[in-house]
Amino acid sequence: MNLLHHVARYAVNQKMGHSLKWEEPSEISPRQRPGKSFLYIHVPFCEHICPFCMFNAHKLNRESSQVADYFAALKKELLMYKQAGFDFGAAYVGGGTPALVHEELAEFLEFVQQHFDLAEISVEANPHVSDAAVESFLAVGVDRFSIGVQSFDDGMLKKLGREGYGSGEQIRERINQLLGKFRILNIDFIFNVPDHDPEILARDLDIAVADKVDQLTTYPLMEAQQNRSYVSRQGRISYDLEAKLYKQVILPKLREHYTPVSSWCFSRKDKPEIDMLDEYVVDYFDYVGIGTGSMSLHDSRVQVNAYTLPLYERMINGGKLPLVLQTYELPRRDYMLYYLMMALFGRRLSFKRFEEVFGVPFKRAMWLEWLGLKALDLVYEKDGYVYTNERGMYVFLMILREFFTHVNRFRSLAKLASHKLEEAHGAAKLTFEPLAGGD
Repeated sequence: MNLLHHVARYAVNQKMGHSLKWEEPSEISPRQRPGKSFLYIHVPFCEHICPFCMFNAHKLNRESSQVADYFAALKKELLMYKQAGFDFGAAYVGGGTPALVHEELAEFLEFVQQHFDLAEISVEANPHVSDAAVESFLAVGVDRFSIGVQSFDDGMLKKLGREGYGSGEQIRERINQLLGKFRILNIDFIFNVPDHDPEILARDLDIAVADKVDQLTTYPLMEAQQNRSYVSRQGRISYDLEAKLYKQVILPKLREHYTPVSSWCFSRKDKPEIDMLDEYVVDYFDYVGIGTGSMSLHDSRVQVNAYTLPLYERMINGGKLPLVLQTYELPRRDYMLYYLMMALFGRRLSFKRFEEVFGVPFKRAMWLEWLGLKALDLVYEKDGYVYTNERGMYVFLMILREFFTHVNRFRSLAKLASHKLEEAHGAAKLTFEPLAGGD
Protein backbone atom coordinates (compact mmCIF):
# COMPACT_ATOMS: atom_id res chain seq x y z
CA MET A 1 0.00 0.00 0.00
CA ASN A 2 1.17 3.52 -0.72
CA LEU A 3 1.49 6.30 1.87
CA LEU A 4 -1.95 7.80 1.13
CA HIS A 5 -3.52 4.40 1.66
CA HIS A 6 -1.90 4.08 5.09
CA VAL A 7 -3.04 7.61 5.99
CA ALA A 8 -6.62 6.84 4.90
CA ARG A 9 -6.70 3.60 6.89
CA TYR A 10 -5.23 5.21 10.00
CA ALA A 11 -7.63 8.17 9.91
CA VAL A 12 -10.75 6.02 9.55
CA ASN A 13 -9.56 3.50 12.15
CA GLN A 14 -8.99 6.27 14.67
CA LYS A 15 -12.53 7.61 14.33
CA MET A 16 -14.46 4.41 13.63
CA GLY A 17 -12.46 1.88 15.61
CA HIS A 18 -10.71 3.28 18.64
CA SER A 19 -12.70 6.34 19.64
CA LEU A 20 -16.28 5.23 18.90
CA LYS A 21 -18.14 4.30 22.08
CA TRP A 22 -21.47 2.54 22.57
CA GLU A 23 -24.29 3.23 25.02
CA GLU A 24 -27.58 1.56 25.83
CA PRO A 25 -30.05 2.23 22.96
CA SER A 26 -32.74 4.80 23.63
CA GLU A 27 -36.09 5.71 22.15
CA ILE A 28 -36.53 8.58 19.66
CA SER A 29 -36.97 12.03 21.17
CA PRO A 30 -40.37 13.24 19.90
CA ARG A 31 -39.70 16.58 18.24
CA GLN A 32 -40.00 18.18 14.82
CA ARG A 33 -36.83 18.05 12.72
CA PRO A 34 -36.02 20.70 10.11
CA GLY A 35 -35.69 19.40 6.57
CA LYS A 36 -36.11 15.89 5.24
CA SER A 37 -34.15 12.76 6.03
CA PHE A 38 -33.42 9.76 3.83
CA LEU A 39 -35.19 6.44 4.33
CA TYR A 40 -33.34 3.15 3.82
CA ILE A 41 -35.57 0.05 3.72
CA HIS A 42 -33.92 -3.33 4.21
CA VAL A 43 -35.56 -6.39 2.65
CA PRO A 44 -33.36 -9.33 3.64
CA PHE A 45 -34.79 -12.18 1.56
CA CYS A 46 -32.65 -14.00 -1.04
CA GLU A 47 -32.86 -17.03 -3.31
CA HIS A 48 -29.40 -17.95 -2.10
CA ILE A 49 -26.68 -16.11 -0.21
CA CYS A 50 -23.77 -14.97 -2.40
CA PRO A 51 -20.43 -15.94 -0.83
CA PHE A 52 -18.95 -12.43 -1.07
CA CYS A 53 -22.04 -10.74 0.47
CA MET A 54 -21.54 -8.69 3.66
CA PHE A 55 -25.17 -7.77 4.24
CA ASN A 56 -27.89 -9.18 6.47
CA ALA A 57 -29.60 -11.74 4.23
CA HIS A 58 -32.03 -14.58 4.94
CA LYS A 59 -33.12 -17.46 2.71
CA LEU A 60 -36.65 -16.83 1.46
CA ASN A 61 -39.26 -19.26 2.82
CA ARG A 62 -42.52 -18.90 0.92
CA GLU A 63 -44.18 -21.74 2.86
CA SER A 64 -44.37 -19.64 6.05
CA SER A 65 -45.76 -16.25 7.03
CA GLN A 66 -42.17 -14.91 7.05
CA VAL A 67 -42.69 -12.21 4.41
CA ALA A 68 -46.10 -10.98 5.59
CA ASP A 69 -44.88 -10.79 9.20
CA TYR A 70 -41.80 -8.84 8.16
CA PHE A 71 -43.64 -6.19 6.16
CA ALA A 72 -46.19 -5.79 8.96
CA ALA A 73 -43.28 -5.02 11.32
CA LEU A 74 -41.74 -2.61 8.77
CA LYS A 75 -44.98 -0.61 8.69
CA LYS A 76 -45.00 -0.32 12.46
CA GLU A 77 -41.37 0.79 12.58
CA LEU A 78 -41.94 3.40 9.87
CA LEU A 79 -44.86 4.88 11.81
CA MET A 80 -42.71 5.13 14.95
CA TYR A 81 -40.42 7.51 13.08
CA LYS A 82 -43.33 9.47 11.65
CA GLN A 83 -44.81 9.92 15.11
CA ALA A 84 -41.41 11.19 16.31
CA GLY A 85 -41.47 13.99 13.73
CA PHE A 86 -39.35 12.55 10.91
CA ASP A 87 -40.09 13.47 7.30
CA PHE A 88 -38.51 11.53 4.43
CA GLY A 89 -37.66 12.93 1.01
CA ALA A 90 -36.41 9.81 -0.79
CA ALA A 91 -36.11 6.08 -0.23
CA TYR A 92 -33.65 3.33 -1.13
CA VAL A 93 -34.62 -0.35 -0.92
CA GLY A 94 -31.71 -2.73 -0.44
CA GLY A 95 -31.21 -6.29 0.66
CA GLY A 96 -31.15 -9.14 0.25
CA THR A 97 -32.95 -9.24 -3.06
CA PRO A 98 -36.00 -6.96 -2.67
CA ALA A 99 -37.46 -7.82 -6.07
CA LEU A 100 -38.07 -11.41 -4.91
CA VAL A 101 -41.02 -10.17 -2.86
CA HIS A 102 -42.16 -7.51 -5.32
CA GLU A 103 -45.88 -7.72 -4.55
CA GLU A 104 -45.40 -7.12 -0.83
CA LEU A 105 -42.70 -4.52 -1.46
CA ALA A 106 -44.80 -2.57 -3.97
CA GLU A 107 -47.68 -2.50 -1.48
CA PHE A 108 -45.30 -1.30 1.23
CA LEU A 109 -43.92 1.47 -1.01
CA GLU A 110 -47.49 2.65 -1.60
CA PHE A 111 -47.90 2.72 2.19
CA VAL A 112 -44.74 4.82 2.54
CA GLN A 113 -45.95 7.27 -0.10
CA GLN A 114 -49.27 7.66 1.70
CA HIS A 115 -47.33 9.07 4.66
CA PHE A 116 -44.39 10.85 3.00
CA ASP A 117 -43.86 12.85 -0.17
CA LEU A 118 -40.96 10.96 -1.76
CA ALA A 119 -39.09 12.61 -4.62
CA GLU A 120 -37.14 9.47 -5.53
CA ILE A 121 -37.24 5.71 -4.96
CA SER A 122 -34.42 3.28 -5.76
CA VAL A 123 -34.75 -0.53 -5.66
CA GLU A 124 -32.15 -3.29 -5.96
CA ALA A 125 -32.66 -6.49 -7.95
CA ASN A 126 -30.70 -9.37 -9.46
CA PRO A 127 -30.61 -10.38 -13.14
CA HIS A 128 -33.41 -12.91 -12.55
CA VAL A 129 -35.91 -10.13 -11.89
CA SER A 130 -39.28 -11.05 -13.36
CA ASP A 131 -41.41 -8.98 -15.72
CA ALA A 132 -44.11 -8.98 -13.03
CA ALA A 133 -41.67 -7.42 -10.55
CA VAL A 134 -40.68 -4.76 -13.07
CA GLU A 135 -44.33 -3.86 -13.68
CA SER A 136 -44.99 -3.72 -9.93
CA PHE A 137 -42.17 -1.25 -9.39
CA LEU A 138 -43.08 0.90 -12.38
CA ALA A 139 -46.63 1.12 -11.07
CA VAL A 140 -45.49 2.56 -7.72
CA GLY A 141 -43.10 5.08 -9.27
CA VAL A 142 -39.66 3.55 -8.77
CA ASP A 143 -37.13 5.92 -10.38
CA ARG A 144 -33.89 3.97 -10.18
CA PHE A 145 -33.57 0.22 -10.69
CA SER A 146 -30.21 -1.29 -9.78
CA ILE A 147 -29.19 -4.73 -11.04
CA GLY A 148 -26.39 -6.66 -9.37
CA VAL A 149 -24.59 -7.88 -12.50
CA GLN A 150 -21.06 -8.07 -10.97
CA SER A 151 -19.59 -9.32 -14.29
CA PHE A 152 -20.54 -10.46 -17.78
CA ASP A 153 -17.70 -13.00 -17.78
CA ASP A 154 -18.80 -16.61 -17.18
CA GLY A 155 -15.60 -17.51 -15.36
CA MET A 156 -15.89 -14.52 -13.04
CA LEU A 157 -19.58 -15.28 -12.38
CA LYS A 158 -18.62 -18.79 -11.31
CA LYS A 159 -15.85 -17.43 -9.08
CA LEU A 160 -18.38 -15.11 -7.44
CA GLY A 161 -20.95 -17.85 -6.95
CA ARG A 162 -23.31 -16.08 -9.37
CA GLU A 163 -23.57 -18.70 -12.13
CA GLY A 164 -27.15 -19.44 -11.03
CA TYR A 165 -28.28 -16.15 -12.57
CA GLY A 166 -27.42 -17.30 -16.07
CA SER A 167 -24.50 -16.81 -18.43
CA GLY A 168 -22.92 -13.45 -19.07
CA GLU A 169 -24.67 -13.26 -22.43
CA GLN A 170 -28.06 -14.03 -20.86
CA ILE A 171 -27.50 -11.35 -18.23
CA ARG A 172 -26.54 -8.85 -20.91
CA GLU A 173 -29.72 -9.66 -22.82
CA ARG A 174 -31.83 -9.10 -19.70
CA ILE A 175 -30.16 -5.74 -19.03
CA ASN A 176 -30.99 -4.59 -22.54
CA GLN A 177 -34.62 -5.62 -22.05
CA LEU A 178 -34.78 -3.37 -18.97
CA LEU A 179 -33.10 -0.32 -20.49
CA GLY A 180 -35.55 2.54 -20.99
CA LYS A 181 -38.18 1.24 -18.59
CA PHE A 182 -36.97 3.23 -15.57
CA ARG A 183 -35.62 6.75 -15.40
CA ILE A 184 -32.30 5.22 -14.36
CA LEU A 185 -31.08 1.67 -14.85
CA ASN A 186 -27.91 1.08 -12.84
CA ILE A 187 -25.77 -2.04 -12.97
CA ASP A 188 -23.26 -3.00 -10.31
CA PHE A 189 -19.81 -4.40 -11.07
CA ILE A 190 -17.48 -5.76 -8.41
CA PHE A 191 -13.74 -5.35 -8.89
CA ASN A 192 -10.53 -6.36 -7.17
CA VAL A 193 -11.56 -9.93 -6.54
CA PRO A 194 -8.22 -11.69 -5.75
CA ASP A 195 -6.19 -11.98 -8.98
CA HIS A 196 -8.83 -10.05 -10.93
CA ASP A 197 -7.77 -10.05 -14.58
CA PRO A 198 -7.74 -6.43 -15.87
CA GLU A 199 -8.80 -7.64 -19.34
CA ILE A 200 -11.97 -9.22 -17.92
CA LEU A 201 -12.89 -6.00 -16.12
CA ALA A 202 -12.14 -3.99 -19.28
CA ARG A 203 -14.44 -6.24 -21.36
CA ASP A 204 -17.23 -5.90 -18.78
CA LEU A 205 -17.03 -2.12 -18.97
CA ASP A 206 -16.79 -2.14 -22.77
CA ILE A 207 -20.07 -4.09 -22.92
CA ALA A 208 -21.84 -1.68 -20.59
CA VAL A 209 -20.58 1.35 -22.52
CA ALA A 210 -21.51 -0.18 -25.88
CA ASP A 211 -25.03 -0.95 -24.61
CA LYS A 212 -25.38 2.60 -23.24
CA VAL A 213 -26.35 1.53 -19.74
CA ASP A 214 -27.58 4.60 -17.83
CA GLN A 215 -25.37 4.23 -14.79
CA LEU A 216 -22.54 1.98 -13.60
CA THR A 217 -21.43 1.36 -10.03
CA THR A 218 -17.98 -0.18 -9.71
CA TYR A 219 -17.29 -1.07 -6.11
CA PRO A 220 -14.23 -2.89 -4.73
CA LEU A 221 -14.47 -6.21 -2.94
CA MET A 222 -14.41 -5.54 0.79
CA GLU A 223 -13.37 -8.11 3.34
CA ALA A 224 -15.52 -8.52 6.43
CA GLN A 225 -16.25 -11.18 9.01
CA GLN A 226 -19.32 -12.13 6.99
CA ASN A 227 -17.35 -13.04 3.83
CA ARG A 228 -13.89 -13.79 5.23
CA SER A 229 -14.00 -17.52 4.42
CA TYR A 230 -14.88 -16.75 0.79
CA VAL A 231 -12.10 -14.19 0.42
CA SER A 232 -9.52 -16.49 2.01
CA ARG A 233 -10.42 -19.27 -0.44
CA GLN A 234 -9.91 -16.90 -3.38
CA GLY A 235 -6.55 -15.55 -2.21
CA ARG A 236 -5.43 -12.21 -0.84
CA ILE A 237 -6.97 -8.85 -1.64
CA SER A 238 -4.30 -6.63 -3.19
CA TYR A 239 -4.76 -2.90 -2.80
CA ASP A 240 -2.03 -2.31 -5.37
CA LEU A 241 -4.19 -4.26 -7.84
CA GLU A 242 -7.22 -2.26 -6.72
CA ALA A 243 -5.43 1.00 -7.54
CA LYS A 244 -4.32 -0.36 -10.92
CA LEU A 245 -7.82 -1.53 -11.88
CA TYR A 246 -9.35 1.77 -10.85
CA LYS A 247 -6.80 4.11 -12.39
CA GLN A 248 -5.81 2.12 -15.48
CA VAL A 249 -9.07 0.36 -16.39
CA ILE A 250 -12.18 1.93 -14.84
CA LEU A 251 -11.41 5.62 -15.27
CA PRO A 252 -9.99 5.36 -18.82
CA LYS A 253 -12.85 3.13 -20.00
CA LEU A 254 -15.57 5.41 -18.63
CA ARG A 255 -14.03 8.87 -18.96
CA GLU A 256 -15.38 9.66 -22.44
CA HIS A 257 -19.03 8.70 -22.01
CA TYR A 258 -19.70 8.81 -18.25
CA THR A 259 -19.50 11.43 -15.51
CA PRO A 260 -18.39 10.29 -12.04
CA VAL A 261 -21.11 11.20 -9.54
CA SER A 262 -19.19 9.54 -6.74
CA SER A 263 -15.84 7.80 -6.51
CA TRP A 264 -17.41 4.56 -7.74
CA CYS A 265 -20.65 5.56 -9.47
CA PHE A 266 -20.72 6.84 -13.07
CA SER A 267 -23.66 8.28 -15.06
CA ARG A 268 -23.99 8.82 -18.80
CA LYS A 269 -22.96 12.29 -19.90
CA ASP A 270 -25.72 12.55 -22.50
CA LYS A 271 -28.47 12.01 -19.89
CA PRO A 272 -28.14 14.78 -17.28
CA GLU A 273 -31.36 13.62 -15.60
CA ILE A 274 -29.43 10.59 -14.29
CA ASP A 275 -28.68 12.19 -10.95
CA MET A 276 -29.43 9.48 -8.38
CA LEU A 277 -26.69 7.25 -7.05
CA ASP A 278 -26.34 4.24 -4.80
CA GLU A 279 -24.82 5.96 -1.78
CA TYR A 280 -27.74 7.87 -0.28
CA VAL A 281 -25.43 9.03 2.53
CA VAL A 282 -23.87 11.47 0.03
CA ASP A 283 -26.97 13.57 -0.60
CA TYR A 284 -28.60 13.56 2.82
CA PHE A 285 -27.16 14.80 6.09
CA ASP A 286 -28.93 12.12 8.11
CA TYR A 287 -30.79 8.94 7.33
CA VAL A 288 -32.94 6.31 8.98
CA GLY A 289 -32.65 2.60 8.25
CA ILE A 290 -35.68 0.42 8.93
CA GLY A 291 -35.72 -3.35 8.84
CA THR A 292 -33.54 -6.04 10.33
CA GLY A 293 -29.87 -5.11 10.63
CA SER A 294 -30.39 -1.59 9.21
CA MET A 295 -28.22 1.31 10.31
CA SER A 296 -29.23 4.91 11.00
CA LEU A 297 -27.38 8.17 11.53
CA HIS A 298 -29.40 10.97 13.10
CA ASP A 299 -29.32 13.16 16.22
CA SER A 300 -25.51 12.75 16.08
CA ARG A 301 -25.73 9.02 16.82
CA VAL A 302 -25.19 5.81 14.88
CA GLN A 303 -27.82 3.14 15.59
CA VAL A 304 -28.12 -0.48 14.43
CA ASN A 305 -31.30 -2.55 14.38
CA ALA A 306 -31.77 -6.10 15.61
CA TYR A 307 -30.03 -8.48 13.25
CA THR A 308 -32.30 -11.53 13.49
CA LEU A 309 -35.87 -11.68 12.20
CA PRO A 310 -37.42 -13.07 15.42
CA LEU A 311 -35.85 -10.41 17.66
CA TYR A 312 -36.61 -7.59 15.22
CA GLU A 313 -40.27 -8.55 14.98
CA ARG A 314 -40.63 -9.22 18.71
CA MET A 315 -39.26 -5.79 19.62
CA ILE A 316 -41.45 -4.02 17.06
CA ASN A 317 -44.58 -5.90 18.11
CA GLY A 318 -43.76 -5.01 21.71
CA GLY A 319 -43.91 -1.34 20.79
CA LYS A 320 -40.14 -0.73 20.97
CA LEU A 321 -37.69 0.52 18.39
CA PRO A 322 -35.67 -2.56 17.38
CA LEU A 323 -32.28 -1.06 18.33
CA VAL A 324 -29.48 -3.23 19.68
CA LEU A 325 -26.54 -0.82 19.23
CA GLN A 326 -26.23 2.94 19.65
CA THR A 327 -23.20 5.20 19.88
CA TYR A 328 -22.80 8.07 22.27
CA GLU A 329 -23.47 11.43 20.66
CA LEU A 330 -20.74 12.12 18.12
CA PRO A 331 -18.56 15.17 18.80
CA ARG A 332 -19.43 18.07 16.50
CA ARG A 333 -16.02 17.97 14.82
CA ASP A 334 -16.39 14.25 14.09
CA TYR A 335 -19.72 15.01 12.44
CA MET A 336 -17.94 17.63 10.31
CA LEU A 337 -15.32 15.06 9.29
CA TYR A 338 -18.05 12.59 8.38
CA TYR A 339 -19.78 15.27 6.29
CA LEU A 340 -16.49 16.10 4.56
CA MET A 341 -15.80 12.42 3.83
CA MET A 342 -19.22 11.76 2.34
CA ALA A 343 -19.41 15.00 0.36
CA LEU A 344 -16.03 14.44 -1.30
CA PHE A 345 -16.76 10.77 -1.91
CA GLY A 346 -19.69 12.25 -3.84
CA ARG A 347 -17.22 14.46 -5.75
CA ARG A 348 -18.11 17.88 -4.32
CA LEU A 349 -18.64 19.87 -1.13
CA SER A 350 -20.66 23.10 -1.08
CA PHE A 351 -19.24 25.87 1.10
CA LYS A 352 -22.73 27.35 1.47
CA ARG A 353 -24.33 24.05 2.50
CA PHE A 354 -21.55 23.32 5.01
CA GLU A 355 -22.10 26.68 6.71
CA GLU A 356 -25.88 26.16 6.73
CA VAL A 357 -25.45 22.82 8.48
CA PHE A 358 -22.71 23.71 10.98
CA GLY A 359 -23.03 27.49 11.35
CA VAL A 360 -19.37 28.14 10.56
CA PRO A 361 -17.46 28.59 7.26
CA PHE A 362 -15.78 25.43 5.97
CA LYS A 363 -12.34 26.98 5.62
CA ARG A 364 -12.43 28.22 9.21
CA ALA A 365 -13.78 25.01 10.75
CA MET A 366 -11.61 22.64 8.72
CA TRP A 367 -8.61 24.74 7.83
CA LEU A 368 -6.13 21.94 8.54
CA GLU A 369 -8.00 19.41 6.39
CA TRP A 370 -8.41 22.03 3.66
CA LEU A 371 -4.68 22.73 3.59
CA GLY A 372 -3.95 18.99 3.52
CA LEU A 373 -6.34 18.29 0.66
CA LYS A 374 -4.76 21.05 -1.43
CA ALA A 375 -1.18 20.10 -0.50
CA LEU A 376 -1.82 16.50 -1.58
CA ASP A 377 -3.39 17.73 -4.85
CA LEU A 378 -6.68 15.89 -4.25
CA VAL A 379 -9.17 18.72 -4.84
CA TYR A 380 -9.81 21.96 -6.68
CA GLU A 381 -12.11 24.89 -5.91
CA LYS A 382 -14.69 26.29 -8.32
CA ASP A 383 -17.84 28.45 -7.96
CA GLY A 384 -18.34 27.90 -4.24
CA TYR A 385 -17.59 24.17 -4.30
CA VAL A 386 -14.66 21.88 -3.56
CA TYR A 387 -14.35 19.10 -6.15
CA THR A 388 -12.17 15.99 -6.11
CA ASN A 389 -9.90 15.43 -9.10
CA GLU A 390 -9.20 11.87 -10.31
CA ARG A 391 -6.37 11.48 -7.78
CA GLY A 392 -8.75 12.57 -5.03
CA MET A 393 -11.49 10.26 -6.30
CA TYR A 394 -9.34 7.21 -5.58
CA VAL A 395 -8.27 8.51 -2.17
CA PHE A 396 -11.91 8.92 -1.15
CA LEU A 397 -12.73 5.49 -2.58
CA MET A 398 -10.06 4.12 -0.22
CA ILE A 399 -11.50 6.10 2.68
CA LEU A 400 -15.03 4.84 1.98
CA ARG A 401 -13.79 1.28 1.65
CA GLU A 402 -12.21 1.56 5.09
CA PHE A 403 -15.36 3.22 6.42
CA PHE A 404 -17.54 0.36 5.17
CA THR A 405 -15.14 -2.15 6.70
CA HIS A 406 -16.11 -0.67 10.05
CA VAL A 407 -19.79 -0.58 9.08
CA ASN A 408 -19.51 -4.32 8.46
CA ARG A 409 -17.95 -4.67 11.90
CA PHE A 410 -20.99 -2.89 13.34
CA ARG A 411 -23.18 -5.47 11.61
CA SER A 412 -21.18 -8.24 13.28
CA LEU A 413 -21.58 -6.55 16.66
CA ALA A 414 -25.32 -6.18 16.05
CA LYS A 415 -25.55 -9.88 15.21
CA LEU A 416 -23.73 -10.76 18.44
CA ALA A 417 -25.89 -8.39 20.49
CA SER A 418 -29.06 -9.80 18.91
CA HIS A 419 -28.14 -13.38 19.75
CA LYS A 420 -27.37 -12.39 23.35
CA LEU A 421 -30.74 -10.71 23.67
CA GLU A 422 -32.51 -13.68 22.12
CA GLU A 423 -30.81 -16.05 24.56
CA ALA A 424 -32.02 -13.86 27.42
CA HIS A 425 -35.50 -13.56 25.84
CA GLY A 426 -34.95 -9.82 25.51
CA ALA A 427 -34.63 -9.28 29.25
CA ALA A 428 -30.88 -8.73 29.57
CA LYS A 429 -29.02 -5.46 29.27
CA LEU A 430 -25.87 -5.58 27.19
CA THR A 431 -22.47 -4.27 28.23
CA PHE A 432 -21.30 -2.11 25.35
CA GLU A 433 -17.94 -0.69 26.33
CA PRO A 434 -15.93 -3.91 25.74
CA LEU A 435 -17.22 -3.90 22.15
CA ALA A 436 -15.70 -0.50 21.38
CA GLY A 437 -12.64 -0.52 19.19
CA GLY A 438 -12.67 -4.05 17.84
CA ASP A 439 -14.58 -7.21 17.00
